Amino acid sequence: MGRRSVSKNFYYTFFYCLLFLIHSPIFGLEKVTLHLKWFHQFQFAGYYAALEKGYYKDVGLDVEIIESTIGIKGIHDKVIQSTGQYGVGSNELIQERYAGKPVVVLAVIFQHSPSVLFFKKTSNIQSIHDLVGKKVMLTPHMDEIVAYLKKEGIDLHDLQLLEHRFNPNDLIQGEVDAYSGYATTQTYDFKKARFQYVAYSPRVAGIDFYGDNFFTSEEEVQKHPERVKAFREASLRGWQYAMGHQAEIVDLIYEKYSKRNTKERLLFEAEQMTSLIQPVLVEMGYMNPGRWKHINEVYSELGMLPRNINLKGFIYDPNPPANYDLIYYSFGFVLFSFAVVWLVQWRRLNKQYSENLKKQVEVRTEELKHSNEYLQVLNQSLLNTLKELTEAQDRLLASEKLAVLGQLAAGMAHELNTPLGAIVSSNQSLADFLKNKINHIMDTIVGFNKDDSLRFNKVLEESLRNQTFLEGKMERSIKKELALQYSTSKKMDLYGKHMQLVMETGAFRLGDELNQILESENSLQILETVASISTAYRSNQIISVASEKATHVIKALKSYLISDKDISNGNSVVDLVFEIETILSLYHYNLNKVTIIKNYLTDKKCKGNRDKLNQVWINLLNNALQAMAYTGRLEIKIQSLDPWIKVSIIDSGIGISDSIKEKIFDPFFTTKPDGEGMGLGLDICKKIVLQMDGKIELEDVPKGACFSVWLPTFDSFVNNKV
Repeated sequence: MGRRSVSKNFYYTFFYCLLFLIHSPIFGLEKVTLHLKWFHQFQFAGYYAALEKGYYKDVGLDVEIIESTIGIKGIHDKVIQSTGQYGVGSNELIQERYAGKPVVVLAVIFQHSPSVLFFKKTSNIQSIHDLVGKKVMLTPHMDEIVAYLKKEGIDLHDLQLLEHRFNPNDLIQGEVDAYSGYATTQTYDFKKARFQYVAYSPRVAGIDFYGDNFFTSEEEVQKHPERVKAFREASLRGWQYAMGHQAEIVDLIYEKYSKRNTKERLLFEAEQMTSLIQPVLVEMGYMNPGRWKHINEVYSELGMLPRNINLKGFIYDPNPPANYDLIYYSFGFVLFSFAVVWLVQWRRLNKQYSENLKKQVEVRTEELKHSNEYLQVLNQSLLNTLKELTEAQDRLLASEKLAVLGQLAAGMAHELNTPLGAIVSSNQSLADFLKNKINHIMDTIVGFNKDDSLRFNKVLEESLRNQTFLEGKMERSIKKELALQYSTSKKMDLYGKHMQLVMETGAFRLGDELNQILESENSLQILETVASISTAYRSNQIISVASEKATHVIKALKSYLISDKDISNGNSVVDLVFEIETILSLYHYNLNKVTIIKNYLTDKKCKGNRDKLNQVWINLLNNALQAMAYTGRLEIKIQSLDPWIKVSIIDSGIGISDSIKEKIFDPFFTTKPDGEGMGLGLDICKKIVLQMDGKIELEDVPKGACFSVWLPTFDSFVNNKV
C-alpha cells in the first residue's frame, strides 16, 4: 500500500511539472515585430513600457521594437507582407486602405492630432490669410494642415513651398515665414530658444484628425485573432502606465533606447501629450467610426479620396457582437417540441376519454388546473417580455439621439471652435496693441507735421470706414494694377512694405489721393500707424461678431438638449416652428451647399412630446440631406388643415423608387451601404407619430421625396377632452 501511494504521488508530481512546462513563457512566446514611424522618443512611450514592464511577456509575446529613420515611408508594406508584423501610423491609413493595402487600425493613441503651423509672433503675419506669397515649410503626410489652409481659402500654389529640413532654426532665424510641426516637440525647441511664436491648429477650423495609432494586416487579424487581441491589450496597458509614470519612462528611454533627446525635452513632450491623449477622460485606444468618416470627408474635399468609402473591416472591433442564432433556434425547437408533446398528449387523452368518460373528466379537471397555473406563469412572462421590449424601444430612441449628436460633433466643433479661436487670436492682437504698440503710435502721431496729420486722418478714416476682407485672387489683381500705375515710384514695389500696407489699410481705395500719401517722407510711418490701429479695430469687431455667433450656437444646442421630463405623457404644447428652427441651427454646418425654403403658413401649436418629435424631424432631415448628398434644395412646409397641423419635408434628392415605397417604414429595411444604417429610423418615426395620434406618409412629388407628418392641433385635443 505504501508503494502504491508513493507511485501515485510521483505521477501527480510529474503531471503538474509537465503542465507547468507547457504553459511556461519559455515555450509559449510568439515573435512579434513593431515598426515605429520615427526615432525613439516619448511619442512611443506606451510600447516601451509594455515591453519593459513585462506586459507583452505576460500574454505570451516576444516583441521587437524597430525605430524608423525615414518616417512612415515603407512601414505599411512591411506590416502586410507577413503575419506577426505591427506598425505605428497616422491618418494616412485610410488612404492606404482605399489604395488596396489590407491594413486594419487596432486603436488610436492621440485623440487629437499634434500637428500645428508655427509663425513668428512679431512678424507681419497677423492671421492665417497673410500666408499668401510667403515662404512655408510643410511636413510630408501632414494632410490636416493642407486641409486647414484650403478651408481658409489658401491654395498651395499661393505659397512659396520649401523642403522641410526638420530644423526649428529655419523659423527662428527667419529663413521661412511659417513652419509645420508637432506641438509636443517643436514647442520645446522654440521655448528653449526664447523664440516668440504663434501656433495655429486645424481644430480651429473644425478639422479634428486623430494622431498616432497602431495597426496590423487583415491576414494577422484573421489567422491570429487571439494574438492581435493580446498585443492590443498589452500595448494599451503599457500606454496607461506610461502616462501615469512619465518621469520613470523618460529615464527608461534615455538610458536604454536613445540619448538623441535630453530628459528635459522628453519630459516636456510627455506633458504636452497628456491633453492630446486625454487618458483620464477617454478610454485608452478608443476610436469613433464617425471621426474616421469625418477624416474621409476632409480627404474628399482635398481630392485625395472619394466620399463615403466603405470602412468595413478597417476599424478593429475587440468585442464583436454576440451571435444569438443558436438561442433563437433553441427557442423555436422548444416551442415545436412543446407543440408535438401537446398534440400527442391531446390524442392520448382523447382516446382515454372515449374509453372511460368518468375517469377522463377527473383527469381533465386536474390537467386544466395545472394548465391554468401554467398559463398564469406564461402570461406573466409575456408581460415581462412586453416591458423589456418597451424599455428596448426607449433605449433605441436614446441611442438614435446620441448617434445624431455624434454626427453633429464635427459641425458643432467648427461652429464653436471657429468663433472661440477668433476671439482668442483677436484678444492676443488687442493685448499686443495696448501693451507694446500704443505708446509708440501716440509718439508717432504727435510727431507728424500738419500735412502728415491730414494724410494720416484721411487714411485712417478710409481704413475704419471699410473693413472689407479681400480674397487672395482679388488682392493679387489689385497689387498688379497698383504696381503698373506707380511703376515710376520706388516705394510701390510689388513685394515691398508700402504695397503691403496700402492693401492692409485700404488706402488703395483713395484713388488719385494716394499720390499725396506717398509724396510724404513719413508715408511708411503713416501707413504702419494706420495699419496697427485698423488691426486693433478689426480685432474688436471680430470679437463682437464671434461672441454673438458662439452664443447663438450654444442657445440652439441647449434648447435641443433640454429634456421633456415633466410632460412625458405626450400631452404638452409643442411649437413646431421654434423646434425646427433650433434643429436647423444645429445643422448649420451641414447646410452650406443646401438652399433652405421655409414655408411656415401657420403659428398653431400641436399636441405631443417635444423630445420624441425632435427625433422625428432629425431623422427626416438626415435622410433628406443624405439623399441630396448635402447639395440641392430642401423645403420645409408647415400648414394648418383642421384638426391637423401638417409638416412636410421635401428634398431634391434621388427620390424613392416605386418598388420599395411599401417597405420604407418596415423595421431593418435600409438602402444604405453596410455599416451606415440599421434601417430603424423611419420605423421609429412612424411609431412615435402613431403614439401621438398622428400619421406619417410618403407623398408623390415631381422630383426627390416628400415626407409629411400629420399631428393633432393642441386646440382640437383640448376640445375633445372637454
